[in-house]
Formats: sequence, C-alpha cells, structure tokens
Amino acid sequence: MNIKLDSLKKINTGIILKALKKSDMTRVELQKYTELAAGTVSNLIKELVADKVILETDIEKNKERGRKGTVLSLNSNYKYIIGMKINRGVIIGSLNSIDGEMLQELSLDIGGKEEIQVTKCIVKIYELLKQDREILGVGIAFPGQIDSLKGIVRYSSFYKWENIHLIETLQSFIDVPVFLENDVRAMTLAEKEFFDKEFRNLLYINIDKGISAGIIINGSLLFGDNFIAGQIGHTFIENNNKQCSCGKIGCLETISSNTAILGEYSNRLNLNSCDITIESFIEKIRENDDIAHDIFDHSVYALAIAISNISNTFNISNLVIGGELLKLDLTLKILDNYLQKLCLPYVYENLTIKKSHFNHRNNTIGGVSVVLNKFFEGEII
Repeated sequence: MNIKLDSLKKINTGIILKALKKSDMTRVELQKYTELAAGTVSNLIKELVADKVILETDIEKNKERGRKGTVLSLNSNYKYIIGMKINRGVIIGSLNSIDGEMLQELSLDIGGKEEIQVTKCIVKIYELLKQDREILGVGIAFPGQIDSLKGIVRYSSFYKWENIHLIETLQSFIDVPVFLENDVRAMTLAEKEFFDKEFRNLLYINIDKGISAGIIINGSLLFGDNFIAGQIGHTFIENNNKQCSCGKIGCLETISSNTAILGEYSNRLNLNSCDITIESFIEKIRENDDIAHDIFDHSVYALAIAISNISNTFNISNLVIGGELLKLDLTLKILDNYLQKLCLPYVYENLTIKKSHFNHRNNTIGGVSVVLNKFFEGEII
C-alpha cells in the first residue's frame, strides 16, 4: 500500500528524492546538498531504503586503506507508473518505470462519450497494464477544463461533460492514487521533466485543432482561479470578423490553429476543406506555394503577438512549441524573427525557443509526468 506522509515529512522526502534524481550521493553529500538536519536525512533514508525506494551500493572510497562508503540511488524498478491520454473516442495507456522508460503501450476505443463508458475503458487499460505489478500511481491527461486538485472534469467540449467527478468514480475501481490533469498542462510537466529539469519558468504551446498553453512560474504550474490558465488560443489578435469556437471574434485560434489555416487555404482556392490536410499544407510550403506561404506567415506572426505579450508580462525566457507545423524548420525561424521585433529587448535577448520533444496527440508521457511530479514532491511513495 502507498504510504501517507505528514506535511513536513512529505516536503523533506521530496527534497531528498529530487536530490537523488539529479545524482547518486552518499549520506554526507546528501545532507550537505539538501541542508536538512543529519538526523532527518538519516531517518528518512532508513525508511526509503526499507521500502526499496532507494538503493544502497557499497563503493571503495580509499583504495589504500580499503575503506568503503555507501552511495544512495533511486530504484528505477521500485514501482511502475501508468500514464493515459484521453483522445477523441480513444484512450492510449502505457506502463513506465520510475525513470520514465516506457515498457508497454496499448490503446482502446471507448465506444461512446458517456462517463461510464470512459470509466470502464480507463479501468480496463489499468488492469491490462497492471497485471501483478506494483503501481505507484495513474496519471490521466484529459483535454478540457480540468480541476486537477479535486479530480473533476469541469468542461469537455468533445465529450459534452460538465462537472464530472471522474477521479472519485475511478478510485472505487483502482486501488492506487489516480491523478487527473489537463492534457496541455501535463505535457508542460513532461517538457520540464525530460527536457530541462532546471527550468524555473516555461511557456509550452501546442498547436492543433485549437491552441493551448501550459505555463510554469517559479517551478510550479499556473492553474488560474478556475483552472483555465493557458487559454492562449482565445487571446484577441485582430478584428478579422472570424468567429472562434468560444464565440468571440479575432482569437488566435481563428488565425493560427490547424483548423483555421486549412480553412483559409481552402477558401482562397475554393476547395473542399476535406481535400487538404495539415500534412499536405506543409508540403505546399515546401513547394513554395505563394498562397500557403502567405497564410503560414500570417499565422506565425499572430502566434508571435500572443507569445510576446506573455513573455513581456511574465518575463518567461524558455519557450517550447509542439504541433505538426513544427516539422517545418521555417516555423521557428520566422517566429524568432517576429519575436525579436515584438518582445522587449531584454526579454528577447534571453529567449530560448525550441520545438517539443513529444507528439502531443498520441503520447502518454504527460500523464506519466503528473505521477512523477507527485512522487518527487514526496506526495506519494
């Protein structure tokens, strides 16, 4: 069973686990690095070793005298993590080690949009992946307005859900901690966890049928009062008389989303919108199609406006962008040129722009990262 820790113990455990995530250490090195009291480190290490969370390895420290020391390291085989990504009508699940290595993956069709259908599918994936293994936790990345603290889907446009207490329902079937997070926020954690652990501030943007962002400020995810922080796709860009899915006019999504780009290209050439995909649009860019280039350039400019407003306001220097359009090296090049013009000089000079390491749409790493984040905060063991 998972250990429930009191607040101070939880914090100190997290400090130790995060330290060992960086590097293996002796007890003395760990105490110096964490600046925790020697007694606190000793007691917590004793428990973590007993529970096999941490491994002890004897090493010869002084060859002349034959003295040995003990090095502490995280046990990557301690327990396993199950990550899930809820897509439109399909759930992808994966089994992963503590160090994030994916060991198994599967996907199941949900067969409908009702809560009971989604719940049954999640539980079935859990059972198929768990077998007789010890599971640390389950992380579920779900598109929509997600109250991750209470495990509630406040709103999902595709599933037509409002205020569904998904985690409460799942915990009656699953006997390990289950965590729910917005899919883009979950991917933001993944970028921080596997891309650069030292990021204190990070802006992650995913461009798909819509555009959403995850924001990390001072090492913590920004949720907002109603758990809708990061709705960058609904920031106003221009009065283009195009209505967004939110009902407003001129949102970023009406210009820079895949849906908007393909719609504009189809309209200009009098094509059926079904006749072109984002992949074929990318090929048009590579073929130097003038109309495609014009639409593409304007979409990147609109994106740069939205990004510069956030970067100038919060002074975020680390920017990661995901989506099919990032298959074009030209995307980041044009974006960088516009950001140089739109950002304050001292903001731009420290700006780092990179494309996402992951395929957002079909990747469970976001759900895995949610569980890992809880583990390295000492909230679950």
